[in-house]
Formats: sequence, C-alpha cells, structure tokens
Amino acid sequence: MERPWAVLAWPRMDDAARTSRPVAVGLALLSAGLVFAAVFFGGGSGDSNVLWVGGAAALLAAAALVARSLGLIDLPEIGGTTRVTLAGVVGLIAWTGISIAWSVAGDHSWSALNKGIAYAGFFVVGLALCSFGTRTTRTVASLLAAVIGAALVFALLGKAIPSLGPSDLLGVGRLQSPIGYANGLALLADAGVALGLWLAVAGRIAQRVAGTLVVYVSVLVVLLTSSRAGVIGAVPALGLWLWLGRSRLESALVAVGAGVPAALVAGWVFTRPALVGTGVAHAGRVHDGAIFGVLAVVEAGAAIVASLWLPRFAVGRERLFARALAALAIVAVVAGIGVAAGSHRFSGGECVNDPGRVGSLCANNRLQWWREAARIFADHPLGGSGAGTFAIARTQVRRDADSVTEPHSVPLQILADTGIVGGALLVVFVGAAGLGIVRARRRLEGEEHAAAVALVALPVVYAAHALVDFDLDFLALTGPALLVTGVLLGGGRPLRPAGGGIVVPIAVAGFAVAAVVSLGSPWLAARKLDSATRGIDAAQLEQAVSDANSARSLNPLRPESLYTLGEAAARAGDIPTARARFQQATRLQPENTSTWYRLGQFEFYGSKDLCAAYTAFNHAYTLDPNGSEWTKRGELDQARDAVNNDRVCG
Repeated sequence: MERPWAVLAWPRMDDAARTSRPVAVGLALLSAGLVFAAVFFGGGSGDSNVLWVGGAAALLAAAALVARSLGLIDLPEIGGTTRVTLAGVVGLIAWTGISIAWSVAGDHSWSALNKGIAYAGFFVVGLALCSFGTRTTRTVASLLAAVIGAALVFALLGKAIPSLGPSDLLGVGRLQSPIGYANGLALLADAGVALGLWLAVAGRIAQRVAGTLVVYVSVLVVLLTSSRAGVIGAVPALGLWLWLGRSRLESALVAVGAGVPAALVAGWVFTRPALVGTGVAHAGRVHDGAIFGVLAVVEAGAAIVASLWLPRFAVGRERLFARALAALAIVAVVAGIGVAAGSHRFSGGECVNDPGRVGSLCANNRLQWWREAARIFADHPLGGSGAGTFAIARTQVRRDADSVTEPHSVPLQILADTGIVGGALLVVFVGAAGLGIVRARRRLEGEEHAAAVALVALPVVYAAHALVDFDLDFLALTGPALLVTGVLLGGGRPLRPAGGGIVVPIAVAGFAVAAVVSLGSPWLAARKLDSATRGIDAAQLEQAVSDANSARSLNPLRPESLYTLGEAAARAGDIPTARARFQQATRLQPENTSTWYRLGQFEFYGSKDLCAAYTAFNHAYTLDPNGSEWTKRGELDQARDAVNNDRVCG
C-alpha cells in the first residue's frame, strides 16, 4: 500500500538507479536549499549575492559531475536535443565572456558572465537530479511547490505585518518581496498555480489541502502585485494543466474554489489606500494589514472547504458543471476585453502604480527602451555593445534622462548586448529546450507525467514573460527555471554509469575553481574599494591607495578603483598623478559617459583647469546629451563660458 504522502516523499531509488538513498536525499536537500537561497536571497536584479548563490550552484553541479565520474551516481543518457541545449547554454555563456574584449563596460560584462556561470550550475543540477530515476519529477515538483509556496506566504506576511519586511515597491503597495520585483514575484506565482493544482487533485486529503493553499496564495499574490504580465501569465499556466494534466473538471473546480476567495480578498485590499497607496502613515498600514491578515486566513479556510466540497458535489453532474465553467471562462475573457477596451487610449509612457494599472494599455516606457535596444544592435550587429551594458550603451541614443538597466525584453537585451551571435545562440537554446521538454512529456507516464506537466509551467511562463521583461537578471527567476528545464530534459531517460578514471574529476575541479575565482574576484574587489573609500574619508591615504590598488588587481575592468586612486592623489596634492588616474579611466571605458564626466569634475574642482574640464565635459555631453548632469548654468555651461571668454586655454 502506498503511503499517504507518496507524492511528497523523498526519492525511492528504482532498479535502474544505482544512486543510494542517502546520496539522493542529500542531493534533494542541497538542491532545495539552492532554489530556496536563489528565491529568498538572490539579491534582486543586482550582483550582491551572485558569489554565494551562484558559487553554491557551480559547486553543487561540479560535485554531481565528480560523483558521477567516480561511480557514486548515474546521470541520464544525453540525447540529441539535450546536447544542442547544452551547446546553446555553454555557447551563450562563452560568448558573454568573450564580449568583454569589445564591451563598452567590461566590468558589467564580467558580471553578466558570472550570472551565466551560476545559471549553468542550476541547469546541470537539474540534470543531476534525474539520478533519482522514476521519481525525479515528483520529487522536484514537491520541492519547488514548497519553496514557491513559502515565498508567496512571505510576501503576504509583509503586507499583513509591515515590520516583517518590505512589501512595497518604491512606496507603492505592490507585493515584491522576496524577489525584489513585483513582476518577478508574479511569475513565480503563475508557476505556483500549476504546481498547486497538481497537488490538489492527487486524491489525498492532506495533499488536496496543501495544493489548494498553494493555488489560493498564488492567485492572491498575482493580483496584489498588480502585474499585467502576471495576470496574463496565469492563463497559460492554468491552460497547460487543464489541457495536459489530469482530472480536468476537478482541477477547474479547485481553481475556482481557491481563486474566488483570493479575488475577494484582493478586491478588499484594493479599496484600502493604506495597503495600496503612497505616503500612508505606518500606523494605517499596521491597522489595515492586521485586518488583511485575518481576512486572508478566513478566506483560505473557505478555499479549502470549496476545493473539498465542489468536486464531490459535481459527481453525477459533470456535464452541468463543465458547461458552467465554460460559461464562466467566457465571461471572464469578455470582461477582460471589456476592461482593456474601456481603459484610456494606449500610452507609451509610464503606468500609474495602482491596482487600476492591470486594465490599462500603457507600455510603461517599454516601446522606447525596445527602440533603443534595436538601435544599439544596429550599431553593433555582430557582437553587440558587450553583455550587461545596455544602461551605458543607451546613453548615446536615449531621449531623456531616465535610468534603466535593461530594455525589459530578454531577446532584445541579448541582441543589444551580444549581437546576432548571441541572438542565434539564444534561439538554439530555446528551440532545443522546447523540443526536449515536449519529448520529455511524451516519455513520462502516470504520476511522473502529471508532475512534469506541473513543472513545465515555470519555463513556459518564464519564456513568455521574458519577452516583455528582464527576468534574465534575476537569480530568483532564471535559476529555478533552468533547473526545471534540466530536470525535464533528463527525466525519463535511461541512466548511464560513467567510466572510471581521474581525468574528468580533475577537469571538473579545475572548472569549479575557475568559476569560484571569477565569481569571487569582483566581490573581493568591491570590498577593497569600500575600504579604500573609508580610508580617504578618514584621511588614511596610504591605506586607501593600497586598498584601491588591490581592488584594481582583483577587478581591472572596473573604473571606480581608478577614480579612488585619483581622489587619493588629489587629496595628497599630487595633481599630475590624480589627472593620470582619471584619464586612465577614460581609456579603460572610452564610451562610458561616467568616465569622462568624472575626469571633468576632477579638472573643474580639483585642478581648476577649466579648459581641460570643458574638454572632458563636452566629450561626456557628446556621448550622453540627455543626461541629468547637464543643468542650466551647471558645470558644462560654466566651463564653456570660461573658454569662450578667453579666460583659459592659453
């Protein structure tokens, strides 16, 4: 007799898998911890935690490969589509690193390379999880549902109890923790819908309750993020499960039973300015947050009751309920079209950050950013401007001073950053991975097939969402999506032992060390640079110079260490050395407005050479004529007036 929690149980090894149970449980725990760390501590779109999360992914992947080469675990047979997918991943990461050679900001491209290394680690870990044998997808789906569910509950707790953590985005009541981005949190919630339905129709009371709660919090979080991409993304997640999953009518009833209470709670929240408005006193957020918490718990209970009662009540009335659900779906579609049609005319500008944005037709500046990315690609068609450099490359083509790091479209981001070569490698990866996932669904049967359908929702929704956002920058999103992709590509394939020998372990260990060095050097450089800055503030110039030189040796691509050395020399009265350092920064990144602007500031304030200041400022202005630095009667105007009045320049 199968245990009540069989779907959620730790992997039991089948005859084809030689991996021992302790090794399997250890790999499952470490993989779950890796995904948990990415989701909760990924560091948003920045690089703050790439060393720790990315390093853990790379080391776990290396450990799995070494274990396989030593005969401790068996990995799945690598088919043709998996080989092409791997080639696409490795090729794109390698091209990202190669782009440092011509990048307009080599340090940004190095950061992009490090994220690529982390993502490759997640992908390999996904393949390694297939060593569980015939319980792989069930195990991974269980772990992913647990991590996503925990993240969504944490986000809701931030709304109910503001002191637990930030639940706002720039003072706006859109859920965004722990991802750091509302649309990114909505993406995980979309995947949670499919994973929750998989659990909810498993047939056992505990699983039904757990699955219903996952669906309930997923719908509630999607609505409270006010994310249009999230609302739209929930449609393919739900549609995939209803089309390819099991118990379609029961799944639809659970979706309604959990979704309606969630919508009622969200509707109440949207009427409370303290929960969705700006500039609201903390006491108001605490008061309404407490009410929200109680209401959310009560409606969660209602969702559980509905999910248990509706399928039983529908027995013998299947046709009636199917027609009712179809009618409800049509009404929902018509209502959505009506809301969109009734909104204000289309706008390419920024959307208002309130619940009404869900039905608006504003592009939130994306059209402008997409045009800028297209222009950058047209100027650098082969290799782009360098991976991760959109924020700098766009300064020459932007129309305003607004700051944005990426064009909010992963394909356009890849084209602008890495050119047609990077774009072709992306197409290879996506095409091969998509074909491999389709074939995986056909290979798997029974419980494994159902779990695979639930897992497919994450990469599918990610791919759709990435068309209009910058998910590639988030470890919390791309890491889990690639891990799931690896699981699906390897799932159901025969396990093959590796041959003996010491060459493979040595090679893998070498790559792992190189990866850790690549990930760790920029992090250490940033720490040294911070120390150098503190040294200058404390007038400890000798120590500051030593720290800045260390930072430069650890990350020679970053101009900030040269700025710090220049400032230290200026503080010591050595103007020629200071000037040489700032000029060196302009040679390091000649197409970066900031390097020329910092040189101009040194000449303007430090050396008092207004002719040299005008030359540097004018070069910076040529690179970025719409920058926020160029104010009326500002530094550029003053330097220009001095030159025009023949007071300087010989």
